[in-house]
Amino acid sequence: MTRLGAPPLQDSVAFSQVFEHYHLSVFRFIYGISGASLREVEDLTAETFIRAWKARSNFYGDEQAAHGWLITIARHLVIDAARRKKVRKDEQLVADIDEWQPLTPHPSSANPETRVLIREQHSILVNLLSTLPAEQREMIVLRYILGWQVKQIASHLGITENTTSVNIRRTLEKLRHSWPDEIK
Repeated sequence: MTRLGAPPLQDSVAFSQVFEHYHLSVFRFIYGISGASLREVEDLTAETFIRAWKARSNFYGDEQAAHGWLITIARHLVIDAARRKKVRKDEQLVADIDEWQPLTPHPSSANPETRVLIREQHSILVNLLSTLPAEQREMIVLRYILGWQVKQIASHLGITENTTSVNIRRTLEKLRHSWPDEIK
C-alpha cells in the first residue's frame, strides 16, 4: 500500500479505503455531537475529509489511529461551527427530528405503532442530548453511537479511563432521570 517510511495515508488508494471505512462513523459522530441539520453535517463531514487529505503527509499511524485522527478533525470543525453560530446568534442547535431518521435504526417490519414509539423516543433522546455539556455529549456519542471502548474515548479526550467511565455512568443516570415517566 505505502512504501516503508512514508506516511500511511499518502497513497490515494489507502486514503480512499480509510474514507470508505470511516465516512459513516465520522458522519454519525458529527451528527450526534452537533445536532445540526443533515446538510450541515454532510458539509462538516466532507470538510473533515478534505482537511485530512490536505494534512495526510503529517499523519503516521495505523487504521485505528486514523479513525481517532478523523474524529479529532471533525470535533474541531463542530466546535468552530458552533462558535460561528453563536456569533451569528443562530439558536437552532437541534435539527428537525425528521432529519435524524437516517440514524434511527428500526426494523422495516415494525408495525406503525412501534415506528411511532421509536420516533417519539428518538425525539426525546435528541432533545436530552442537546441539553448536555459538549464533553458529556461527545462521550455518549462515541460510546453508544460509534461503539468506542472507554479506553479509546479516554485516550481521544486526554483523560483517564476511570474519569471517562464515571462521566459516562453519571451522564446516563442524568439522561435516565430526565426521561419522561410515561415513556419509561
